Amino acid sequence: MLPENHGGSDVLSATFLERLATELGEPKFRNWFAQKTQVRVDQSTLTIVCGNSYLVSWLQKQFRTVVLRLAQEVLGADALVQWTCDEAMPLVPELSPAIDSSVVVDSAAQPVPAKSVARTSRDLTTARDAVAGPRGRELSQFVVGDCNRLAVSAAQQFLASESHAPLYLYCSVGNGKSHLLTGIAAEIRRRCPKKLVLSLSAEAFANYYTQSIDNKALTSFRQRFRNVDLFVVDDVDFLDGKRGLQEEFLQTLRRIEARGGQLVVAGDRHPNLFTKTSDEIISRLNSGWVCRLDAPDLATRKSILRQLAATAEVTLADDVVDFIASRFKDNVRELEGAINTIHNWSLAHQRKLTVSSAREALGRLERDCLRIVKMADVETAVCKMFGLTGEDLRSTKRTKTATQPRMLAMYLARRLTGTAYAEIGQFFGGRNHSTVVSAERRIHEFLATRSHLRVGANEWAVEELVESLERQILVG
Repeated sequence: MLPENHGGSDVLSATFLERLATELGEPKFRNWFAQKTQVRVDQSTLTIVCGNSYLVSWLQKQFRTVVLRLAQEVLGADALVQWTCDEAMPLVPELSPAIDSSVVVDSAAQPVPAKSVARTSRDLTTARDAVAGPRGRELSQFVVGDCNRLAVSAAQQFLASESHAPLYLYCSVGNGKSHLLTGIAAEIRRRCPKKLVLSLSAEAFANYYTQSIDNKALTSFRQRFRNVDLFVVDDVDFLDGKRGLQEEFLQTLRRIEARGGQLVVAGDRHPNLFTKTSDEIISRLNSGWVCRLDAPDLATRKSILRQLAATAEVTLADDVVDFIASRFKDNVRELEGAINTIHNWSLAHQRKLTVSSAREALGRLERDCLRIVKMADVETAVCKMFGLTGEDLRSTKRTKTATQPRMLAMYLARRLTGTAYAEIGQFFGGRNHSTVVSAERRIHEFLATRSHLRVGANEWAVEELVESLERQILVG
């Protein structure tokens, strides 16, 4: 039984279907609903469409009570159930239901209306296949090291205590936050299969919200998103600077919290570094566990490489593992790319993987991954961090809100580009080389004395600001 895609109703329909599959069991669900009916949701009314009047009568007699109860759980206490017959209704290809009570929205998916039943089938299959997460996304398969031990410990405490305090994870791309999110959601489903779990990106949340407004289905959207037991949101930094979306997101968090639900969120930086996000959202994200995942250290990179090699059925000698781990240091995705590259090279050349062959295979990949940092990249990252414009950095303003970010920008430009002092000074407002030398020396002093700088309404360690800005600049 598949829902027709009527704007925001597809998520509600999928939720109802999965709860029904859980309640009835897979054989009964498959025999009487999966291929013989369709579900439509309009506001607080759930309609079940059957291919003939006999089936309508029989299903009503057998399942009326359980269908009404589940509809009210999903749509609210005022929900109504309608049973109708459509003899022209095409049979739907069988889709094995996920026997859990969760709906996962693919982070990259755009919630556009389906053009046909067949298209809906493929879309829903994709969402359900994501329930268990991509291969290797279980918590048990997460490689723990000094770089992420605190975050993993917080995730385990979150699961063990069933805490209502939020868990917030942050790091640069490719260092494990999405893996942890997927693993946490999968573990909650395994332990509590009747809990309603919703996992998606902040951008997908925004897309569904916008679509619900366009389709005049805001009530259905709110019923679906505000009545979950676990709300998992990735890339929450997408909401920074979007006031309307932030207000809807905040009301969603309030409702989930009031119902005793749980919240797991991930972003690319600490909540206090969101300069255009409401104070209340920031305070809520700060109220629980806030943990950073760093780029993997050498020992962790070696462990990750061995796990990736085992998954890909590639045999790597210890010296080859050492070589790769010493070359690719920024994130796990680089290690995945390295494993895939040398495996493909070995198959293509029919040669055993040694340090020499790994060096040959990865040489081009290393060159291709080399990022040339420009001063404009530094300017963009610093402006984003401090909520400034390029004109502010290049201006003659002498206030701390302008001079301190300007010093940081000059310091990073010198550190990451190696450009001459005079050229850096010229770029940042036509200043002379001595100004840049002074800025570099001042930042060195801040780092040595563990000083703090103000970012918005908060004070942050210069060391952490420099590290965060470097990551953003190098990633691009």
